[in-house]
Amino acid sequence: MAKRDAAEDQQEHIETLPLFSTTDTGGRMTVLRPGRRVGRVAPLLPWLLAAAALWALTGSVPFGALLGLAPTPAIGMLLGHPVTLGVAVVLLFVAIGVTGGVYSRAVEQFGQIRVAGLFAMLAVAGGLAADAGVLLLWTLTSDPWRPFDLEAIATSPTIPPELGAVVGSGFALWAAIVLLRLPGSIAHARRRQADFERLRVEGSSFTGTLTAVSFANTWLFNYPMFTVEVGYIVDGAPRVVSARMRTSADRVPVVGSRMLVLTDDRGTTHVELDPSNGASFEPDVRKYAPSDG
Repeated sequence: MAKRDAAEDQQEHIETLPLFSTTDTGGRMTVLRPGRRVGRVAPLLPWLLAAAALWALTGSVPFGALLGLAPTPAIGMLLGHPVTLGVAVVLLFVAIGVTGGVYSRAVEQFGQIRVAGLFAMLAVAGGLAADAGVLLLWTLTSDPWRPFDLEAIATSPTIPPELGAVVGSGFALWAAIVLLRLPGSIAHARRRQADFERLRVEGSSFTGTLTAVSFANTWLFNYPMFTVEVGYIVDGAPRVVSARMRTSADRVPVVGSRMLVLTDDRGTTHVELDPSNGASFEPDVRKYAPSDG
């Protein structure tokens, strides 16, 4: 069952490429597959909380054993025990896997890798920041007479809890920045998806042709970026719309490919490959593959 789900996710990912946008570029490019609804946050929350909890559990070992945030010496010895380290390594791999699930489900919901990346970062940074905060509070309350002094980082002969507090503050700052960026990014993705949904229901559809494909000589991760032009006819008059395209090296459509152009009286335009017509792709998959260097 898991293999089937993975295969379906991979096939769905392939079918969304190439991805076109007349307004955005890079990670802000958004897709809404036909028949899908505009993305929602609620389905992601269980995965996000699970991933954050796993990162918190995993982070307790380095924070407690290496960064001075063990509330008591006994807990410090427990966190530094080889068995505990082994469990932490296992939890690390599980946390990475669940965070990958957060990312893939965010892409599925919002059709945008920028939003998905922010959700994944929030899981990591939020979980580690929460873990550091709990351990720091526990450490301070277990010895309330010990002063909290950042100078101890440089002067203490042992690793002081102040070091863990500084590292934890870094993760907290990272989580705060992500939280500030996330609402706007979600709103942007939902607006784009709502535009696509409206265009498919209320907009005008025209058959077009891919007339130009220009490689930007840049990649987003391993996906080459292009600028393209699509020509189509409206009331007997030829028109051309420019767009950005992100795709994989083996799914670069050739000039002449049949396209769909969706537009409305608001000036919103969306282009995509015509699903009813078999597309032809660049046969040389190495042409746009990123170099190893």
